[in-house]
Amino acid sequence: MSGPMLRLALRSLAHHKVRTVVLALCIALVGVLPAAVDGLLDLYRARLEARALSTPLVVGAPGSRSDLLIHALYYRGVVERSIEMKVAMEAGESGLGVPIPIHLEGSVNQYPLVGTTPDYQEFRGIRLAQEHHWPQRLAEAALGAGVARSLELTVGDTIATDVHKLHDLAGSYPLLLKVTAVLPATGTPDDDAVFVSLHTSWVVTGEGHGHLKIDPEKDFHLVLESKSNHVTASAAVVEAVEVTAENEDSFHFHGDPDQLPITALIIDAKDDEGATILRSRFRRQKDLQTIDSMVELKELLTVVMRAKAILDANSMLVIVATTLLLILIVTLDVKVREREVKTLERIGAPRGFVARLLFTEVSIVVLSGGFLSYLLAIAAIRFIAEGPLLLP
Repeated sequence: MSGPMLRLALRSLAHHKVRTVVLALCIALVGVLPAAVDGLLDLYRARLEARALSTPLVVGAPGSRSDLLIHALYYRGVVERSIEMKVAMEAGESGLGVPIPIHLEGSVNQYPLVGTTPDYQEFRGIRLAQEHHWPQRLAEAALGAGVARSLELTVGDTIATDVHKLHDLAGSYPLLLKVTAVLPATGTPDDDAVFVSLHTSWVVTGEGHGHLKIDPEKDFHLVLESKSNHVTASAAVVEAVEVTAENEDSFHFHGDPDQLPITALIIDAKDDEGATILRSRFRRQKDLQTIDSMVELKELLTVVMRAKAILDANSMLVIVATTLLLILIVTLDVKVREREVKTLERIGAPRGFVARLLFTEVSIVVLSGGFLSYLLAIAAIRFIAEGPLLLP
């Protein structure tokens, strides 16, 4: 492509500005969807696989294996049943790995409320600032980076948990959480979750309760239990309950602590042998199911790739249709510019000059549209990637 040919082609395209811009935009819009879809799938597959690789062994109640995987690793959806806390305690007593229980049933401002132990921080390699500490006491919370940014909260602030059953008089009441840590951004589901201790999570979901100071004569409709020295309030108390040094000891749990529920159990095995032994032990128990995260994730991604194949086929049809339309436009353009072509021939344009000129113009338009498509796809990927993981 010689310099004079390129200059002449650019002059011609600049003379027909509207046509040139419309063609470039059409090509860009045709290419942006498949490019963005491919980029987003690669990005999310890498994120999902990294999470699954770092969490190889998950235990839960029998049911949907994919639901358990998404619930335990990505904090989305619900599981059909819970398992008892004693399962985690037995795994810890074996000495083959560190059990990390997950209790995920509550929420804070629609963000998942994840009840777990301090072992989770070490398991994920989370480093906190010096003035921050992982929540261990009742009503303490650590916010993911995305949650803190969205709600504009920092250490020392407070936020109340969501109430899902406002009129359940025997259920739980909203709890006021004190922020003790803000996690660094990791690009994982941890960024969009609120972490608390298991005890806090159990109180939020009604497995335990505290004794609040209310007047049983004036607020008789809020009373579950009234004794000489304290009154137990019901979930009809819609104001958030604050845990203080005076009332913290009044919070207690119902039933045997070993039987308190957890929705999933992550096992941080010491080595491959320990993981194999624990996996074998759990699989012998009919009331438990054990999943290998990567195996289950690959099955889920297989379904996604099938859907992507349909999108790819549709994109190919659109590209073919666009190519045919571009050929039609070039053909019509030649007809319209017939006088221009004859003028070039009369002033001594060499054989094939007109064809090369048209090819140069079309190449410039296609390359411009392709480059614009690339920029739009990159912008779309970065915009969507800043949000939470797209999961069902």
